[in-house]
Amino acid sequence: MKYQLQPIFAEFNSDGFVTNAGYALVYNTNTETGEFVSATYEYLAVGLGIPPHVCLDAPNDVGEEYAIVRKGDKWTYLADHRGKSIYSTKTGEELTMTIIGDIPDGFTLLKPTSEFDSWNGKKWVLDKEKQHQHYVAVATAQKKQLLSEATTQINYLQDAIDTDIATDEEKSLHAVWKKYRVLLNRIDVDAAPKIEWPEKPE
Repeated sequence: MKYQLQPIFAEFNSDGFVTNAGYALVYNTNTETGEFVSATYEYLAVGLGIPPHVCLDAPNDVGEEYAIVRKGDKWTYLADHRGKSIYSTKTGEELTMTIIGDIPDGFTLLKPTSEFDSWNGKKWVLDKEKQHQHYVAVATAQKKQLLSEATTQINYLQDAIDTDIATDEEKSLHAVWKKYRVLLNRIDVDAAPKIEWPEKPE
C-alpha cells in the first residue's frame, strides 16, 4: 500500500481560485481593521477563492511596538501604542491609547511632572504663573475662611460687651480677635505661598 506521508496542498490559478483541492497556509486578518489575527491551515475545495480578509503571503515578524495591518494587497507595519497612557498637551489629562497608529496630534507619551506643567511643543515645563495663581487662589480661600471665623468671634464678644455682661476675659479676647482680624486683612495673597499667617487666638 502506498501511504501519503505529507498533506496535500491546494493549488491556485492566476485568479486566486483553487484548481486542486488541499490545505493552504493562510493568514487571517480582522474584517474591520485589517490587523493580522492568526495563521492557520485551511482545507480548500476546488473552485473556491480566498476571502477578502484572508491572504496567502506571510507578513514580516515585527516587535511589540508595531501592528501588522493588511492594506489592499500588501502588509503594512504601523506604530502600536495601544494600552499606553497618553497625555493631552493642552490639559495634561491622561487617557489610554486604544487605536493602532501614531500618537494623535495634541497628545504625548510624556507624563507631566506636576499639575502646573505646560507643553512647549517638545516637553513639559513648569508654568510658574499657573503655579502662582493656584497658590493665590488657595490663600484667598483660606483668608476668607479665617476672616469669617474671626468676625463671628468678634460679633459674639461685642454682643457681650454691648449688653454689659462681658467678663474681663471676654473683653480681653475681643481686643485680641480684632487685632487678629486686622492682621488677616493685611495679608497680601499675591505673596503666596510664602505667607506668614497670624496666630489664631485661643
